Amino acid sequence: MRIPFLAKSLTLLCLALPATAQKVQVYGGNDGRAATTQVLFGDGVMAGMSITYGQPQWQANYDGMLDKLKGKLLRLGKDWWTTFTTSADVEIGGVKVPAGAYLLGLSCDKDGKFALAVLDAAKALKAAATPWPIDDAGNMNWKPDMLIPLTLNQGTAKESAEKLTMTLQANGDDLAKGTFTLAWGKHTLTAPLAVLVAKK
Repeated sequence: MRIPFLAKSLTLLCLALPATAQKVQVYGGNDGRAATTQVLFGDGVMAGMSITYGQPQWQANYDGMLDKLKGKLLRLGKDWWTTFTTSADVEIGGVKVPAGAYLLGLSCDKDGKFALAVLDAAKALKAAATPWPIDDAGNMNWKPDMLIPLTLNQGTAKESAEKLTMTLQANGDDLAKGTFTLAWGKHTLTAPLAVLVAKK
């Protein structure tokens, strides 16, 4: 019996698929992701913001690696991108971030000063930006759209954060006063936070 040409082609394609698929490594799954969220209601204000991120575990040898971070763009968190969404304009570290969706990385300049590296999510994902280095030199395939300066408080935390933890804390009484905090080990990176919503 003769096998039709289309059936032959489909059979060959199916046989070829496993060999092709073996070149792709897949990570992730149902791993837990942490989030810090602030939702603001009342007096004519309705707004929300959230940062979602993977939580790497702190290791003691990281204390000696701070100098190696100088002059680098870094992944922030674990696994896929750390994301920031906000329905209101906000100001973090004196930098205005318009309402929208963003991807977050971390920048450390040559002097050791840290900053949140903020990317427009739609633009970055369309360009296939990934949160991890693309080569052994630690180079990234993205550049930040804005940098938000952070203050490093080195070794000053009373308790060690065994997993990376981020906190958005807006002040319900005065939206112009709040704090973004990133804690890992006994170190924190902080910036003042303001929600730019006109109260009615």
